[in-house]
Amino acid sequence: MEGLEEKYKNMREHVRIDVRVPFAVRLLSDEEKQNIVSTVIGHYKFDIVSMKESSDKTLTEWLNTINKKLDSIISLLTIQQHGFYELPLSSINISGGGLSFLSEKLYQKGDILEIKLLLDIPIPLGLYLYGEVIRSEKKNNKFDIGVKFIKINEEIQDCIIRYVLYKEKQIIIQTKAISEGL
Repeated sequence: MEGLEEKYKNMREHVRIDVRVPFAVRLLSDEEKQNIVSTVIGHYKFDIVSMKESSDKTLTEWLNTINKKLDSIISLLTIQQHGFYELPLSSINISGGGLSFLSEKLYQKGDILEIKLLLDIPIPLGLYLYGEVIRSEKKNNKFDIGVKFIKINEEIQDCIIRYVLYKEKQIIIQTKAISEGL
């Protein structure tokens, strides 16, 4: 059986970043824990399949452009329909292995949480994630909650890792611009 230190070490293998995103959590009941599956709401494929070349290259390009725009519109409407744009902005620390956040509610180690958040990977992406509370510490008048993702597939984990790297790149560009006086 893997010890707590080993679990912590494994989680730290992922790059982490502090971000402010639309975010909400809720404690799952015992019945809900049986059927959890992490889900992506919106379009998360980074390589969009385009139409095969036809004899009319211009027509193919136009149809591919229209297809991409329609995919984006449908994705944004789906995210809105699931209520992601109404989520309160929260500061979290996120990685491919889990996240941490400050909470007014106390969650116990071992609790299973449903995590709903919106990532702005150039195109917004809504996520329903599930995690096990591995840390719950009192911090001032709030609780510092650490969560390890569970029931997450590689594609969704990859989306989170890409998001973290995207945000890191933005920070580097901003820092460079500031240091150069732009």
